[in-house]
Amino acid sequence: MNQERIPVNLLTGFLGSGKTTLLNSWLRDPAFADVAVIVNEFGEIGIDHTLIAASNDNTIELSTGCLCCSVSGDLVTTLRELNEKRARGEIRPFTRVFIETTGVADPVPVIQSLMTFPVAGRYVLNRIITVVDALHGQRTITDFEEAARQVVVADDIILSKTDLAAVPDELVALLKARNPSARVLLSSSSAPVMPTQLLEPGAFNPQAEVRDMDAWLVASGLAPAKADEHSDAHAAHRHHAHDHTHHDHAHDGHAQHGHTHKHSHHHHGSDFTTFTLTFDEALAWEHVAHWLDALVIAHGDDLLRVKGILNIEGQDKPVVVQSVQRLFHPPFQLPSWPASGASSRIVFITRGLTRDYVSRVLATITSRPEPSRLAG
Repeated sequence: MNQERIPVNLLTGFLGSGKTTLLNSWLRDPAFADVAVIVNEFGEIGIDHTLIAASNDNTIELSTGCLCCSVSGDLVTTLRELNEKRARGEIRPFTRVFIETTGVADPVPVIQSLMTFPVAGRYVLNRIITVVDALHGQRTITDFEEAARQVVVADDIILSKTDLAAVPDELVALLKARNPSARVLLSSSSAPVMPTQLLEPGAFNPQAEVRDMDAWLVASGLAPAKADEHSDAHAAHRHHAHDHTHHDHAHDGHAQHGHTHKHSHHHHGSDFTTFTLTFDEALAWEHVAHWLDALVIAHGDDLLRVKGILNIEGQDKPVVVQSVQRLFHPPFQLPSWPASGASSRIVFITRGLTRDYVSRVLATITSRPEPSRLAG
């Protein structure tokens, strides 16, 4: 029987970021009534005992309807057991999952687990949410590789503790440089981010119904936002997004252009670089697949995040590709092209790889003779 997959949101954030405080407040929210929350230790989130309605092994059922489950062995085992208990009726049905990682955890292995069979047969990665401390976030991201990775892979970045201090412009600029496609949300003790803002279908979820294609592209970093949606700091980012640079190695007459953000910040001797490549003509899927495979084989650890919407030869609908390091999510089609047109756009967030180098890899692949020509 073909079972609909359960969307999973990953909640990450460095030590002291405030993610546990946020999660504890969400447990009381009616919006979490059909959510199963996976944590490392119950004691770490300090569940209010007055909320506990029932407990079963490593699972606690709250009176709000939310399920809390501690990790049993490894994450894959926990997800499998959770699904089996749900199927047997041992726990209350749930339709969504939230996973909280430890503060010092590299989120990439967790993401890879969620995108790997057989877990991917029952669950689908939906959104990656990273909490950043508005007070100390800039120094944390600069000093700790794990914190930087948590920002790079995020779909949503929650700036916490904004009631304690104004958000530094330098921190906003750093976040947009590290991950220009992420949505930034402000949170304080008096006005925390509401869970309803985080439960909508995300770009990783191919089952999501994309009602507003242009909004989806903006949220994914694949299209510029409207001028009135951004602050001055974001406007500076848009200025770079419209700089077109044409290369001598443009393949098969395809006009390609993009923008590159390079940081002065170093993480253990490495630079994080973000750039976008745009192609005006349809691409051959064989070339795209070989291109991305070559980058993964040679530089998988430095290919931190890839997100793209592609015009593929022979396809009348856009194809979405995305990856976290070495693991690419299965490509899927969107229902239609946006009003902005059918050009291919692909965003790279890398460690040390330049736009010029990535473009040259594609140019090398597209310039290879076809096997039939070699045979002649």
